[in-house]
Amino acid sequence: MNMTEMGEVVAYLLRYRSAERTPGGGRKRRAAREGQLSERDVCALIDDASEAEREALRDFLAGQGLRLKAFESGDYPGIAPGSRYYALLPDPELEQPPLYTREPVFEALKLRQESRAELAQWYLQLWLLMHTLLYTRYNRALSDVSRYQEATFAGAELVELMRDQLETLRSLGEEAPESSRMLLEERGEDISRRVRAFIDLQVRAGLLEGLRDAEASAGAEESVGEVWQQTLLGALESEQIGIHQLGHLQALAQGRAQGRYRDEDAYEADIDEHEETQA
Repeated sequence: MNMTEMGEVVAYLLRYRSAERTPGGGRKRRAAREGQLSERDVCALIDDASEAEREALRDFLAGQGLRLKAFESGDYPGIAPGSRYYALLPDPELEQPPLYTREPVFEALKLRQESRAELAQWYLQLWLLMHTLLYTRYNRALSDVSRYQEATFAGAELVELMRDQLETLRSLGEEAPESSRMLLEERGEDISRRVRAFIDLQVRAGLLEGLRDAEASAGAEESVGEVWQQTLLGALESEQIGIHQLGHLQALAQGRAQGRYRDEDAYEADIDEHEETQA
């Protein structure tokens, strides 16, 4: 693999985030197109690369805050026998350069002249609710990567969850978090449009793929009328986010719980002491 081929491999991986020697699940290999290698050629170049060439590829990706991970057929369900699955993931120990911008997210979710803070709130709420559908309702932990094939949801379900979330916020009145009140300004088909844009972002990133349900999607050609399945790449990225980016929230929650228990123990001790004094 020379430098030109390495650049073509990286360009492919940046576009699709994954490549598979023999795609599973009936998916066809991505064909070559102008300025881009085919999926078969990308896998062949990586497979046939020498250790020095692979090290150069790793260094090249590390400079962009990324790492390439390879998985064999026995690692996770859905990888065909004899195949190999390559996944391009952000390296949690490295920073990504400024060229990786959030602009596509803001542009996709924008309906009017919302601030970035408001758009970020919409994305966060939809991301959390999507994970409720992919994980919580299946009693599945973020570390349960191998169960990604059973994780499906309909776009309409995400719309309904978002509506319920907004109704809950409305019921809180002035007690609703100030940062979330801006979401209550939605009107008309805002929720459906944002859900459609959010799902399309996940599909473009390789984190979801369409799994049409004949009854649920009959006559529907839009994102909210389809059934979506998490991809292996999506499950791997969610696991990584859980370990490296959400872990501090769990630690904070545990710390608060432990602090509450210590306060309760101290309170009970004070009561016991008071009762002994009274006696």
